[in-house]
Amino acid sequence: MDHNASTNLIDRRRFIQKTALLMAGSAFGCSLIGCGTELNIPCLGPAQAPVPMPGMTYIRASEIGCALDCNLENGRNKHTGGAATDDGPRINSAMARATADNPITLIIDGSALISGLFLPAGGYWNIAGLGCGTGFFVKTGTNNDGIHNGPPNAAVPFDPGPPAPPRGMNVSLSNFTLNGNQGNGSDGDSTSGVRQGGKVWYCGINLMNLDNVTIEKVVVVNTPTYHIRLSNVGNVAVSGCVMRSFGINTDGLHFDGPSNDITISNCDFTTGDDSIALNCPEGYSGNISRVAVTDCTFKSWSLMRLYTTLGGANKFKIDTVSVSNCSGTFLEGAFLIGYYNVSGSNSISSLTVSDCNLITPTVLGAGENFGTIAFKNVTFVPWQSPDIFWEESESNHTSAFFRPPPPTPVVPYAGSTLSFDNCRIYRNSNINVAAVILENDSRIDNLVFNGLVLKDAGSYSPVPELLNIERGSIGQLVLNSLDSNKIKTTVSEGGFTSVGSVSGTGVLATGWEFPDAVMANGVPYISANSGLPSIKVGGVVEGYSQS
Repeated sequence: MDHNASTNLIDRRRFIQKTALLMAGSAFGCSLIGCGTELNIPCLGPAQAPVPMPGMTYIRASEIGCALDCNLENGRNKHTGGAATDDGPRINSAMARATADNPITLIIDGSALISGLFLPAGGYWNIAGLGCGTGFFVKTGTNNDGIHNGPPNAAVPFDPGPPAPPRGMNVSLSNFTLNGNQGNGSDGDSTSGVRQGGKVWYCGINLMNLDNVTIEKVVVVNTPTYHIRLSNVGNVAVSGCVMRSFGINTDGLHFDGPSNDITISNCDFTTGDDSIALNCPEGYSGNISRVAVTDCTFKSWSLMRLYTTLGGANKFKIDTVSVSNCSGTFLEGAFLIGYYNVSGSNSISSLTVSDCNLITPTVLGAGENFGTIAFKNVTFVPWQSPDIFWEESESNHTSAFFRPPPPTPVVPYAGSTLSFDNCRIYRNSNINVAAVILENDSRIDNLVFNGLVLKDAGSYSPVPELLNIERGSIGQLVLNSLDSNKIKTTVSEGGFTSVGSVSGTGVLATGWEFPDAVMANGVPYISANSGLPSIKVGGVVEGYSQS
C-alpha cells in the first residue's frame, strides 16, 4: 500500500485497514492480526552450500568470528536464553569489499542476531543460507531494515521521487530465514514509538537501484512493514519464498516504480496487507513493466494492488502483468487497481489472470483506467466477512467478479476490454453475486463473455442479473458463451439504456430477452418486444428460425 503520498490518505487507509482487519480476524483464524499466537517459522528444509564459481569470494559466517548464537524465533541466545551476540557489524565489515571485480557470497551457516545488514549499494554480493535454522533476527532497537543495500541511511527519504539513479547489479539471497522482530513500537525492531517506524518504514529486506536480483527459498516473518521492498529494480526473480507477518502495512513483495521484468513463482503469502504491490508513484516513481506471477498461494488483504498515480501531473503506466495457477483467500479483493485518483488513459495496459481459485468479495476491484483485463479459467468463490468494511460511497455491497473495491471511494474509470473465458462462479452459500458491477459513471468499451457459469454447492436462489449497472455504461456487450441457468436476466430493468450494443454467438442460447434497439445486425436473440426469436437485418427486425 501507499506509504507517504499524503498524510490524510495514509491516516485514512490505516484506519480502514485496522478496522476491517480487527473485525475480520475471526474469519481469518487470527492469521492476519496475530491474536497473541506464538511465532512459528516455516522450515524449507536443508540446503547445500553454493557450488564455488570462478571469480567469486566465499565467506562463511562462522569463519569470520560470528557467534551465530541467536534463536531465530525470539532473538535470545539459543544456548543460555540470555542476550545473543550482534553479528551485524562483523558481517557488514566482511561484505563491504564486494565490487564488480570482487563479488562476495556470504554463507550464513548458523543463526545470527543483526543490528541491520547494510551491504554495498552497487551490488555484486550474495547471501546463501543452509536452510532451516540459518538466517537472521533483527535486534531490538535497530530502527532500520533487516537487510538493505547502501549505508544505514540508504532508505531516507523513503520515497525520494524522480529521477531514479543508475542501477547496480547482481544480488542474490537464498535458503535462509529473516525474522524482522515486529513489535509495538517500543519492544521490537522499531522503538520509535510506532511499530512501522514513523516517517521511514522498516522493511525486512529493502533493495534499491539494482538489476539482476534473485531471491530464492527465503523465509521472511514478523516484519514491521513490508517483507521485501524492491525499488527501481529490473530482472528480478523471486521463487519458493514464504512471507508471514501480521498487521497492517505488512505487504509481501512491494515494488516501487520504476521496475521491470519481474517473475514471482511458488511463493506462499500470509500478510496483513497486499501480498504483492505494484505502486508506480512510490519510491523514485516510474512505470512498472512485465510482471509474471505463477503457482503461488495467498491469505491476505489482496493478492495484488496496482496503481499508477496519486494525483497531480505524475501519471505512470503498468503493462503486461500475468497471474496464473494461484489460489487464495482475501479480505478485500484479489486484485485492486487504482488508489483514490483519476489515472491516465489505459494506465493498466494489460492484466491476465488464468487458472486461479480465489475466495474473495471480488476478484477485481477497479478504480483506474485500463486497456485489457482478461480472466481465463478462473474460479471465483464469493465470500464476505460478516464485518467487512465498506466505504461510505459504496452504495452496492454485492460480491462480484469485477466491481469497485469495497473499502475505498468509488473512482470513475474507463476500460477498453474486459473478457471472461471459461470462468466459474462457485457459491457455497446463498450469497448474491454478479459478474460485473458498474458505478460512478465508469465505462467499459468491450465486455466479452467466452464462457461463464454459476455453480452452487447447494440449492440456492438464482441471482438477479449478470450485470449490475448502477451508474456506468458498456459500449459493446458480447455474449459468445454463457450458462444462464442460475442467472435471471442480463441486466435489471432499464439497464439496457446503458448498453450500446449486444452481439455474440451465444445470445439466443441464454434465453434472455433483449430490446430490439440494442441488438447488432445478424445476431439471433429473443426480442423483448415480441417475445420471439428474432434477428436484425440492415437494422430491421425479422423473425428468426433455427431450422
